Amino acid sequence: LEGRSINLIKKTSMPEPFKKIILFALIAFGVVLSANLFIYLWEILAILGLTIKMLPLLAYFIIYITLQAFFVWYLYCHFKKGNIPKAPPGLKVDVFVTAYNEPMWIVRRALHAAKHITYPHWTYLLDDSPDEKYKSLADDLNTKYLTREGNLHYKAGNINAALKRTSGEFVAIFDIDHAPEPEFLDRTLGFFDDKGIGFVQVMETFCNADDNVIAAASVQTAVEYFNITAVCKDKVGATSLHGTNAVIRRKALETIDGYHPGLAEDLETSLDLHAKGWKSAYVCEPIAPGLSPASFIAFCKQQLKWSKGVFEAACRTFFDGTFFQLTLHQMLAYSVRFSYYSVGLSFFLGMCITLLHLFKSDALVYEGFLARLIPLTALIVIIRWFMLKTWGTEPVARKGVHFKGISLILSTWPIYLFSLICTLVRIRIPFISTPKDASVKTRLWAILPQIGMILALIMGIIWKILHWEQNPAPLTLLFGFLLILQQWILAVPIGQLLKRRRVHGFEDKSLQPEFRVSSVAEKSDLEMDSS
Repeated sequence: LEGRSINLIKKTSMPEPFKKIILFALIAFGVVLSANLFIYLWEILAILGLTIKMLPLLAYFIIYITLQAFFVWYLYCHFKKGNIPKAPPGLKVDVFVTAYNEPMWIVRRALHAAKHITYPHWTYLLDDSPDEKYKSLADDLNTKYLTREGNLHYKAGNINAALKRTSGEFVAIFDIDHAPEPEFLDRTLGFFDDKGIGFVQVMETFCNADDNVIAAASVQTAVEYFNITAVCKDKVGATSLHGTNAVIRRKALETIDGYHPGLAEDLETSLDLHAKGWKSAYVCEPIAPGLSPASFIAFCKQQLKWSKGVFEAACRTFFDGTFFQLTLHQMLAYSVRFSYYSVGLSFFLGMCITLLHLFKSDALVYEGFLARLIPLTALIVIIRWFMLKTWGTEPVARKGVHFKGISLILSTWPIYLFSLICTLVRIRIPFISTPKDASVKTRLWAILPQIGMILALIMGIIWKILHWEQNPAPLTLLFGFLLILQQWILAVPIGQLLKRRRVHGFEDKSLQPEFRVSSVAEKSDLEMDSS
């Protein structure tokens, strides 16, 4: 009966061409709504001229939202999952598991999984700590152990040092929190029959969504990208590395002088490989589950490192010309990645302009803008939901819009804004290790800006309600509510902070960001960066 029901579902599922027709129709409607925004901007310019002070802000929002939507929709139109070629026998493969001051159970989990990959290979633990306990563990599991002097260039330096001491034709790389399935290499090595393939990236998936609300939200933040967008990028030849779950041809790395150092070393390496003409492939299968951040402060630290690294990669590749060596498809795909973290600036400006019009006596122009923006935003969410529901690989991908993940991303806007400012004024951020423990304490600095903006919006809403007869603005009021509601997940770290205050009292340390320097080599790197 179970088999028959499965067959029945397959027979009654929507035909693939019909799915594409629905997608194209939704995107066409989105283009119409986007055009309506530009028409409104033109009408404002024609009627009011340059006398309206917020015209540049409205223009920024319209251009930002439409470009983000168009680039993503362009990729969606290319969605198609490919076949997995069979891995040929006899390839020489080195499996690298990178470690740096991690809990022993995580190291054991990753190393044990890497050791038991079925395709013949050599397993290496790349210890950047170094720690004698790790060496003993590697010996116990009959795997090889490599370390080096210092921590120059952090993870990229660790990998490059190991490349000099190994000789495998292909290198598989795993972060310490990812545990590959036994068939990992069997599902990836077949792509390298094409001599032009430089690397194969496997989807990132996570197994700790049930830990708590933050862990579940953190998992959701990556679902759309690895289930949908990454597949689309693969079809236009723009798959990018993501630091783990990847197999790279050694010869390809040699053409770019090894793994590129930086906070986003994976992104920069894939950019350089594509610029050199190497091709890539993507495997949309959950065959190397990892651990997502399980606390708000851990997520903030991870996003600070990632966003700063992406901004730096964008600046570096623009100024040295690497970006312009890519194909047009690759430029568009990488532009989506480069602009993703500008959501922090956009969300902050959106709150500011809404707050201004909550107190302002005349919100007519902004009301007209919101009347056109809100339907477009709703359609963007609907198209995203349709893609996940229709073509998502993981079960979690097909479960809805993922409001937890959206709230977590939007609630982290100060982190993204801070990393953007640091990039523009050339302030260096040290390498930050993402905590793996869910018990990491919430710090006040991580939620203070959000609390301030939420309180300001609440006061603005109260003011607008009290003066409603003088200057009604229903859409501005609604949008203010939505901006607050979208940050609902902050209730978790705020609750944790208040609970700790009741038990331990107020600590000034919670106001200070933590940038841990764990070794002499890291300290010297920071001193060089500061100078």
